[in-house]
Order: sequence, then C-alpha cells, then structure tokens
Amino acid sequence: MFRKTCFVAGSLFAASSLALLNAEDAAAEAAAPSEAQFIEAFAYFSTFQSGYQAFGFSADDAEVITKGVAKALADAEPSADMIALIQSPEFQAFMQPRAEAAQAKAAAAQAEQQAAAEAAGAEAAKENIAAGKAFIAGLEGVEASDSGLHYKIVEAGEGDKPAITDTVLVHYKGTRIDGTQFDSSYDRGQPATFPLNGVVKGFGEGLTKIAAGGKIILYIPSELGYGNTPRPGGAIQPGDTLVFECELLEINPGS
Repeated sequence: MFRKTCFVAGSLFAASSLALLNAEDAAAEAAAPSEAQFIEAFAYFSTFQSGYQAFGFSADDAEVITKGVAKALADAEPSADMIALIQSPEFQAFMQPRAEAAQAKAAAAQAEQQAAAEAAGAEAAKENIAAGKAFIAGLEGVEASDSGLHYKIVEAGEGDKPAITDTVLVHYKGTRIDGTQFDSSYDRGQPATFPLNGVVKGFGEGLTKIAAGGKIILYIPSELGYGNTPRPGGAIQPGDTLVFECELLEINPGS
C-alpha cells in the first residue's frame, strides 16, 4: 500500500513538473520578441538620437514625422522636391527659432554641468589646497612673486629672459607635492615647445625668471595651475599644488 501511494505521488509530481516545464517553454516562446518589435526598438532609440525632441517636436508630430520617414525609406536618394523645400526661406524661418531654442537649452545644460563640476571640484579640493599651503609655507631658500608663485633659481642662465609673449624650448618634470609624477619631457626624451602665454599661469610666469641655459624649480599653487578642475582621470587632483623642475633651452621672441 505504501509503495502504491508513493508511486501515485511520484507520478503526480512528475506530471506536474512536466506541465510546468511545458508552460515555461510556451511562455518563453510567447515572450520572444518579433521582427516588428526589433524594428520598433530601433526606431525608438533612433528618435532619441535624431534631434526631434531637441528641436521641439513631440508625439503630436509623430504622424507627419512618420510620413517623412516613409518617403525617405522609399527613395534611393533625397528627392529634388524635398531638397528644394528644405533649402527654401520658409523652411529656414520655420527651423531657425527651433534651432536657437535647442542651442539655448544645450548651452544651459552645459553651464549647469560645468557649475556642478566646479562645485564638486571645489569641495574635493579643500584638503589639497590646505596641504599645498602648508607645503609652500615649509619651503626654505625660495623666492615669491606677487602672484603667489614660489620658485628657486638653480641656474640663472645667460642673456635676456623670455617675455610672456615668447615661445620657449624647455625640458621639465612635473610632480604633485607628494612626489607623484604626472608629466616629464625627460622621460619622453625630447624637450617641449610652449608659448608662455599658452600654459598655466605659474609655469609661464616662472620661466620668465631665467634666461636660456637656466634651471628653476617652480612651486605653483592651484590658482596658478589647474585649479579645482584638472583633466578628469589624470594624476593631478583638484586643488593640487604643482612642482616643476625646468631647464630653459631656447627662447623664440614674440613667436
């Protein structure tokens, strides 16, 4: 009797399991997306990339947008009448305010992102700015300019010093105050050419302190360096004070 009961129970369990598996297979087949759904998904995400919404078009315009898409898919190349229409003054007048609104919206979004990045950078920079100030305060045998740049002339060089409008050939190594190196022309085996008014303020100003053949160490606070928004992902952190060891090789006046 016990064996018979177990057999019946086992049979019922097997049958129910088989039915469940068959139901799951059927559900999986029913859930498989169709080719039409793939096309719809493609069109859906293409719309986000098309600029329709940026130019102020909405779901209310979907019918005429679809009409234009259908024409484009039917033509091997843009038709003469559509080219004439899109080049017409009326079309330009229709699109101009939409383009201006899209540009204004994009500019506002960019400004908002920039402000958010600056705020985040300022918060992250507090500790590095404080560390930089303490580092500079502990330096000995260095000079300081009115801008807040600190420097130590190792060799003065000979001849005229460069003006801020000059271009120079220089070998250099840049580090954070903890010794982390972020750039070096020595490692690349080739000196670099810079317009002094085209680099960070502290670097440009510092090289005006020596002549060709001179060497100088620059201690650049963040406000004369990359501030609170250095290149994302680089070794330089928001608020970093930078140390540059520089060797001025050549001056090209006014270039």
